[in-house]
Amino acid sequence: MKSPYALRTRALLTLACIALIPAPVQAGDSVIVFNEVHYHPADEENNTEWIELRSLMGVNIDVSNWELRGGVNYRFAEGTIVPGRGFLLVAADPAHPSLAGRGALGPFTGRLANNGETIRLVNNSARTMDELSYGDEGDWPVGADGLGSTLSKRNENSADSRPSNWLASPGQGGTPG
Repeated sequence: MKSPYALRTRALLTLACIALIPAPVQAGDSVIVFNEVHYHPADEENNTEWIELRSLMGVNIDVSNWELRGGVNYRFAEGTIVPGRGFLLVAADPAHPSLAGRGALGPFTGRLANNGETIRLVNNSARTMDELSYGDEGDWPVGADGLGSTLSKRNENSADSRPSNWLASPGQGGTPG
């Protein structure tokens, strides 16, 4: 029989080891995720803001009546499909010359806050599919905050929305669509 001291020590060591296991990343349902966001254009024009979504699935996803919520709002029309492993672009002004030929949807209402905010993708059953709480301080990339770059996902096949999985796009205006 082990002493009470040995049992207590073993229990404390077990708890300490459990505490060191990283918590899982919360990412909604991770079917469609935020992939790139042009939230603070260098020209300060609200109509050049856009959001790019990416499908993590290998099959087409019907996003009819899904919504973007937060600083901007947009409801996807009936029959809107995101191709498997493909992209969907939603813009303040889908006809803006910088988005020519990109197949942008929109317009969305509202505007993306330059200092950061939370935007959500909500499905037609009111379930949050992805959420991004970006900012312009801390570990968020500085180049996306009014310097012409976009906020781009480092690993586009990931549902991880922590600042460490985002970077400023290498090119001006990003890669919409």
